[in-house]
Amino acid sequence: MPTESQREAFRKALRRAREEHGLSKRGLALKVGVTQSAVWQWEEGRVSPRPELLAVLERALDLAPGALAYLLGYLPPQGVTKAPVSVAEAIEADPRLGTKERKLLVTMYRELVRQRKNGNGTSCQGSRNFPTVDHRNSPPCQHPDG
Repeated sequence: MPTESQREAFRKALRRAREEHGLSKRGLALKVGVTQSAVWQWEEGRVSPRPELLAVLERALDLAPGALAYLLGYLPPQGVTKAPVSVAEAIEADPRLGTKERKLLVTMYRELVRQRKNGNGTSCQGSRNFPTVDHRNSPPCQHPDG
């Protein structure tokens, strides 16, 4: 049975990973085969998922195997000194950044992940969050692949 602090670490990691993947609670529920209410309860720390669902969650969120199970105490540390840190966690932990800078960096990171997932990570075109820049006075967009 996970402790309160383990459930807290898990719920934060789950929400962060879900949001980084641009999934709603319903979207994650559909990918994992549970109800939206179950995902809500996990993210609120009210209950923890059954151990057999953790591997499914980790795959759905492209997390390292055991990343969520470790947070809930289902796996021994085995040489792990600290739980994996996400980009969003690193941004939140940086004392040099203010609230606005943190929000901007997390938004940019999520957009880059979304673009990469949609197969257009190298596009010069804009998106809803990052509109196309007027390149009339700029050199042509260069991509590493030509």
